[in-house]
Parts: sequence; C-alpha cells; structure tokens
Amino acid sequence: MIVLGIDPGTQILGWGVVDGDGKNRLRLIESGIYRVGSRKPASGLAKIYDAVSEIIEKHSPNILVVESPFYGLNVKTLIRLGEARGAILLCAYHNNVSIESISPAEAKLALTGNGNATKNQVAYMVKNILNIKEDIPLDTSDAIAIAIAYLHRQKISA
Repeated sequence: MIVLGIDPGTQILGWGVVDGDGKNRLRLIESGIYRVGSRKPASGLAKIYDAVSEIIEKHSPNILVVESPFYGLNVKTLIRLGEARGAILLCAYHNNVSIESISPAEAKLALTGNGNATKNQVAYMVKNILNIKEDIPLDTSDAIAIAIAYLHRQKISA
C-alpha cells in the first residue's frame, strides 16, 4: 500500500510517500517539502493544490493521510491551516485518492510510544525505522510519521 503523508502548512508543506507491504516492511519512496511562499491566501492554496496534485500524479498513492489540526493553535493559525487542509483534501478528492486524518498525538504515539514527543524525537524514530542516514527537515519527518502511523493503525485493525 502506498501512502502519501502530508504535514500541512501555509508556508511549508511537508510530504512523504511510504510503501507498506503488509509484512512489517516499510520503504520510503520519496519525501520533501514544498515552500508555498505566497502572501495572497488564494494563490498559496492554489500552489498547495498543484504541489499535491503533482505528487499524486507521480506516485499514485492508495491513500492520502493528512495531519489533523490540534487545538493549541491561535485562531488565525487554525483557520489558515484549515484552508490548507481544504486544498489538500479537495485535490485528493479530484484525483480519486482516499483520504484519512491522523492527529499529531497519534503519530507521535505510534512512532515513539509517547503522544507528547518532540519533533526531534519523531524525526529520530522516522530515520531509524526507514534507515535514513541523512538529515531531513522536520516538516518532512512529520509527514512521513503520519504515513507510518496510518500503516500502523491499519496493521492493528487488520
């Protein structure tokens, strides 16, 4: 199963494509960040939509898993993240890709055993699980963690 994990952001969008074969083997296919870099909200959302569409076209994921927002954010940030999520979800829908959400706490718990783990702890576990030698941006490791957490959830419910 090919899973596209996305850590949404209004300035930087992290993403990771992970292949889970159902036999406890995970493989990172590709990952990265996309810098939105737009001061105009509609333009930024269009850029997010286009970036996600490119990733979907290239990797044909079975499912797109996006991080759900958490409630500790200020209202303005929460609204902007909701807009970014909307662009991502609409893109997945238009490309006939199934959609799921994972909370940051669920992803942290699945990877580290601690729902309150730091971003650096999550990045450390992502690198260990997938045998990644080089440093990766925290937005990317968060996105990969979301994909891994989804695959973990599927294994538990199977």
